[in-house]
Amino acid sequence: MKKKKEFNNFSIAKTLKNDKNQKLWRKQRKKRGFDDTELWNLHYTYYEFMIPRLEAFKNITMSYPSYETSESYEEKLNFIINSFKLRYELYDKSSVDFEEEKIINENAKKAAVLLGELWFDLWS
Repeated sequence: MKKKKEFNNFSIAKTLKNDKNQKLWRKQRKKRGFDDTELWNLHYTYYEFMIPRLEAFKNITMSYPSYETSESYEEKLNFIINSFKLRYELYDKSSVDFEEEKIINENAKKAAVLLGELWFDLWS
């Protein structure tokens, strides 16, 4: 019987001090590589994972899809990274102008669609 391939799970969770669930979360991280705290705002967990990797990818990649120029590809990667960063930073802002938040959210949605379009071409 073919062995099921396991994903390389690892936690990027932050420790919440003085929380009674630390023991449970430790067990979850040991068993599945992440704990429930990473699921509370899953899109923020994705931002924390993806932004630094997209930045590093952009800096090391020497290739681009055949239907793009190197300039257009870099421009799209920059848009994705910057849009995701601005959306991620909304989490810590106490007050944001409604119109500014609307624009940030619209750009993050466009960036997610754009990332989906480039998904299978993210190789270096």
